[in-house]
Amino acid sequence: MINNKKGQMTLFVIVAIVLIAGILLFFIFRGKIIPDTGISTKENPKSFISACVKDNVNEAVDILLPQGGFIEPKRTKLYNNINVAYLCYNAQYYDICVSEHPVLLREIEKEIKGYIEPKIEQCFQDYKSEKEKENIKVDLGSMQLNVELKQDNVHVKINNEVVIADKEENYKINDFSTEVINPIYNLGRVAAEIASQEAETCDFDNAKYMLDYPRFKITRTPMSDFTKIYTIEDKKSQKEMNIAIRGCVTPPGI
Repeated sequence: MINNKKGQMTLFVIVAIVLIAGILLFFIFRGKIIPDTGISTKENPKSFISACVKDNVNEAVDILLPQGGFIEPKRTKLYNNINVAYLCYNAQYYDICVSEHPVLLREIEKEIKGYIEPKIEQCFQDYKSEKEKENIKVDLGSMQLNVELKQDNVHVKINNEVVIADKEENYKINDFSTEVINPIYNLGRVAAEIASQEAETCDFDNAKYMLDYPRFKITRTPMSDFTKIYTIEDKKSQKEMNIAIRGCVTPPGI
């Protein structure tokens, strides 16, 4: 009987210790958890900026895809009320078109960077304002941003020293790089290939290309001034890119 009572007492003591430890841990970590999101103060800025990057990259791509890869294209052809950039152009008769954008993918990277950079800067400021409403001090460094197109995604590299000071400790975060799933690289490569073949042979065999690369649907629309509008669809994402080509034009009546 005595041994049984001692065993029960030992068990009660162990259970009490576990309960007390659990309560202590709850109160220790409760202050570091942001309500509703379950993301710690340390991790939250990465999640906040990542969402901002994804929204703005996709917004930029949705603007530039119908316009030939540019936010504000220069030499264009109006098609379905959209100013579509010429990737290869020649105003003369007979002559092949001349490439307007020989490094198209690099130009698209610059277009996306130019569009999103001020918006991402503002997102850091928005995060700082939100945290300061919670009496959490946030210091921001100088942001450096770079955009790289890759197969099926856009890689946005962001360095910006963010120091977060809550009541208990400080956190420092530097890397806010984000991968955004988007087919702009794939579509841009097809667009560049079309322009290259048009510049060499005055034509592009879209039927053969689609057989070789069934992921893409490519349509060609002739315009009254002998411009060709190519529409490239990525079947996987259903995103479309327009480009304009004009070259090797035969004068009317010949």
